[in-house]
Amino acid sequence: MAYPEYCLTLHPAVAEVRENKQWPYTVSTLLPSKQALEDEIDDLRHQMERLVIEENSFTSESVVELSSLLDLKINEYMKLQQKSR
Repeated sequence: MAYPEYCLTLHPAVAEVRENKQWPYTVSTLLPSKQALEDEIDDLRHQMERLVIEENSFTSESVVELSSLLDLKINEYMKLQQKSR
C-alpha cells in the first residue's frame, strides 16, 4: 500500500523511503510499461554487478538489498507478461 506522504527513492545501492510533502508521480509513471521495466531491470542488474565487484561479496547487505529490489522488478515484469497474453 502506498501513502501519498512517502515516496521511494533509489540510491545507487539502497532503496529507501523518505518523507515528502507532495507525491511526485503521476498515474502513468506508477504503471510502468514493459520497455520501462526492461530498462529498469537492466540498470539494476548493472548496478548490482558493479556493487558486487566493489564490495567483493555476493552476500553484503547492500548487494542483498539491491538483489531483492531486482527480484521484485523481475516479478513485476513477469506479471505484466502474463497479463499481456
